[in-house]
Amino acid sequence: MPIRSAAKALMYENGKILLNSHKTESGRIYYDLPGGGQRQYETMEETVIREVLEETGYTVEVVRFQCIAEEISEDPAMQTQYPEYTHRIMHIFLVRRITAGKAEICELDFEQTGSVWVTPEEADQLDLVPRQLCGQMRKVIESETPLYLGSLKLRQQL
Repeated sequence: MPIRSAAKALMYENGKILLNSHKTESGRIYYDLPGGGQRQYETMEETVIREVLEETGYTVEVVRFQCIAEEISEDPAMQTQYPEYTHRIMHIFLVRRITAGKAEICELDFEQTGSVWVTPEEADQLDLVPRQLCGQMRKVIESETPLYLGSLKLRQQL
């Protein structure tokens, strides 16, 4: 089973963070940073720029690497249905929007319903992916050095 290398964007401006909202088939609502899987021969920085444009319509530039988190799903159904998503390493980059307007969203992420701007305190109250961000958003934003958010084994499907 491959390990999925993903790049996620932490876009923070005017006191708010951009999150993608998602809704599962069962009706659960959760939030994720914009971003996704790295393609072959693509740098992590290229990945995060492409993914943010696809999912939100915003053109961004990378400011710096901010943190890293790992998730491993132990759910047999998830491992069977989505094997490429069962072991993910998420490289989270602080990004800055470089265009005032918004391009057309060309590819919503899996189960994505839209994007929302929330304060770090509001984000800490949401069902976030990766889970290691829960309750940590202010710390992650304000850190001057990259953070290791740790590894998490998940027993249930996201």
